This record gives sequence, C-alpha cells and structure tokens, in this order.
Amino acid sequence: MKTVKLYFKNPLFSSRICAASFAISILASCSGENGKPLVKTLDDPAGTYREYLSDIRRQTDPSFTVLTKHVRRWQTVKDSVFMQLQRDTLNPAHSDLRGECARLHDSIRIEFSRLTLSKPRTYQELLAFKEQFSPYGEDEELHRAAEDIRPFFASLDSRPASRDSKQQILSKYRAFLSETIRDGIHGHDDLTAYIGKEDAFFRTFLTHLHDLDGENTADITRDTERCCSQLFLAAERKEITYREAMLFLAMRTNRRQLQNMRTCLDDVRDRKVKTPAQAQAYIWMLVQPYASLDGFCMTLLSEEERKQLDRMAAQTPAAFKTLSRLLQSENARLDELPGMLMEIFIHTL
Repeated sequence: MKTVKLYFKNPLFSSRICAASFAISILASCSGENGKPLVKTLDDPAGTYREYLSDIRRQTDPSFTVLTKHVRRWQTVKDSVFMQLQRDTLNPAHSDLRGECARLHDSIRIEFSRLTLSKPRTYQELLAFKEQFSPYGEDEELHRAAEDIRPFFASLDSRPASRDSKQQILSKYRAFLSETIRDGIHGHDDLTAYIGKEDAFFRTFLTHLHDLDGENTADITRDTERCCSQLFLAAERKEITYREAMLFLAMRTNRRQLQNMRTCLDDVRDRKVKTPAQAQAYIWMLVQPYASLDGFCMTLLSEEERKQLDRMAAQTPAAFKTLSRLLQSENARLDELPGMLMEIFIHTL
C-alpha cells in the first residue's frame, strides 16, 4: 500500500509509478514482439530505440488491439533503454547518448500520435486502454482495501435524496460545506459522516442540474475542494491514515463522476438541455470522466461501476450529436475526442 501514499503525496495525482524492479525483470525475461531479444539494450540502448522507431514507423492504422500491443512493447523497450542509461548517470561520455535516446523517445511518441489518430477510436476503447495500462491493476492489497470500503459506498444508495427546491438545496449545500470547513475532519467517523452527507446533497443537487443555467456555483466547487483538503490535513495529523484518505476520496470521486454522467445523459435524452450555454456545460461535464479518470481511479471501480461506465460510454456519441445541434455546430470534431484523449494518455506513459 506504499503506492497509495506516494500517489497521495503527488500534487498532480499522477497514476504512474517508476518501478525499477519491473524494468529489471523485463530485461531478464522479455523479448520484443517480433521475437528479437532485448539484450542488445545493454550494449547499445540508442541502437535498440532507433530500431524500434524504424519498426513503429512502418505501422499503419492499427486496430485497438494491435495499438495496445504496440504500446505495451514500447513500454518494455523504453524501460530497458532508460534503465541502462540510469546505471551510469555520472559518466560524461553518456551525455550524448542520453540526449539521443531522449530525441528518439520524442520521435516515438509522435509516431504513436499518428497511429492513435489514424482511425476513429471509441470511448469504450479509451477506458479499456487506461485500465490496461494502470500500474495499480495487479496490486492485490489495493483491491482488498477497496473491497473492505465498498460496502460503505453501497450503503449510500439506501439514503434517499431530498426533494428540496433548487434554492433550498443550494442554501443547505453551501451551509454544509461551510460547517465542514469550520469544524474540520478529525477521524474516521468524521470522514464517513462527511462523505455520506455530501453524497445526499450532491444527488439532490443533480436533480436540478438542468435548471442551473446562469446560477453561479463556483463557491460550491471551491468549498468542496477545501473540504477534501480536510481529509489530507487529517492524514497529515495522523487522525486517519493516508490509505483511508486516498481510497475514500478516489472512490467518492468515482461515484460522483458516474452520478453526474448519468444525470447528463438522462437530461440530454429527456430534452432538458435547451440553450447553447447549457449544451456547452453538458459537453464539458460529459468529457470530464474520460479526461480525469486515471489508472488509480479506474482500478478502484467495482465490476458494476465498470459496466455502468461502458454503457454510458456507448451513449456518449449520440448525446454529443444532440448537444452539437444545440450549439449549431455540426463540425465540433467531438467524434475525434476519444482518439485525442487516448493520444494525451499515451504521452503520459
């Protein structure tokens, strides 16, 4: 579970871990996709990377499955190349070699941009890609910890949302967030109480989502972030553990993303989105899960949540078409978004 603490301490919540032992095992046991051993890297890392660049330049419009295989092989080659370079970082003679490998690395990333955008991609493929390349996928301790917490989140569904009016829920939501900021979070009971109450307020808030056009809710967003920071402060004070803070917050985020996404799709289907300003806001809200869910959050999704996400991913293109008509923009290139988001994700690997 050390990876959870490292993830928590990264201010960008990066989902990538540099695992030296993994790279070493690759050097010892893996071969390239064409069967060629990677031991050449030990003598000529730039030559190995140059050979791989030549190979990837010969590829054209790969299917999702083939693209995934190419990226996986690239990760193997890349880890091998840069592990060898790190073995003698103080040797001035290697400075040119490191520079050449860095340039080759940039060229390979450009080639993967080309391959990724060579044909239309889907939101389901984007999600599957993120899931496959999550460094947390095989972390059994993380999976067990998530399963221990999951019953708490499942219990939230039994708490009905209120039937408050828009103004009532906004007033109560703001008051709740202000009280949490004032009182802080000082232990496990405070943590679960906050998440449980916030969940009920958020679900009621979503019932009025289509009616918030022109309503300034920036303070709710800001105060929600301040409340989440209370979890981190509690972890720093050792009133809760880093594991609790990170797992509860990530699983809460997953739940909110799915709730918000479902509401957006339902509102579009039920023709509750009527103005260009609303359409623009709904497009942004629907894009957000695909852009922000990283490997850590993807790993923490339950099997049912993962199925829900795939079902909503299948509905997203039709929703975007409806919203584009409201924007009177049939050439918004929204159909290219899955590929562009996949390209961005590949550049983080």
